[in-house]
Amino acid sequence: MLIGIFASGNAPAVPVLQLYIEGATYDVANESWYYPGHDFRLWTIANITSPGGSGGLPITNVRLAAVYDDLGTPVTITLSPTRIGGTGSYSGFTDPSTPIAPTWLATVTDGSTPVIGGSNDLPGHGEYGAGKAWQEFSLGSFTTPDSQLANFVDTFPVPGAAYTAQINAYDVHVEGADAHFDLYAQTADARGRISYIFAPPSHDATDGPESVPVPATLALLAIGGLGLGACRRKPR
Repeated sequence: MLIGIFASGNAPAVPVLQLYIEGATYDVANESWYYPGHDFRLWTIANITSPGGSGGLPITNVRLAAVYDDLGTPVTITLSPTRIGGTGSYSGFTDPSTPIAPTWLATVTDGSTPVIGGSNDLPGHGEYGAGKAWQEFSLGSFTTPDSQLANFVDTFPVPGAAYTAQINAYDVHVEGADAHFDLYAQTADARGRISYIFAPPSHDATDGPESVPVPATLALLAIGGLGLGACRRKPR
């Protein structure tokens, strides 16, 4: 069973898995948290006990994939365990525990998508395919809901007082590419039946170029373009 789960009923609609980057802005067009640099703090968020979550079941075999344009040059991605805000507190959320160190698993360059489990692939959502490479990391398991929960979509949320989650935070460094991050895992019920879960595309995270043209720079480029156009039209 392959599912991206949302809460239902009277509780807020909160997926089982989410991603967030501290200080990021939400890109509505691409439905992803966007950060314009290559050094940032990434949150991996698991709804274990709250409505719409895993029903208290451990979330196991948690994986993080980073996909990017395959330019044939080396790409380095490092994840260092930390706590949110660096100290365990950030804008009303608290994080009392530091996660275990992630394990790098592989770099894949064949245009495929990550396999969540069995024969189930992660939905490509326009990020995977020909010309793309991705790296995969194992993050262990989510078992301890000791942080606040909220829905990380559109804007930075107010932490919920009644619901709890597990937040694992990592200081991330990306070198050689702009990467998009996906989170996926699995759960097993009392009968051992496995469900494969993933953070919905609307709850993913993306880093970007280290420098982005500012409006003044764009204006100068436009003026330069007009000047070039005038030169080309100059009569002989």
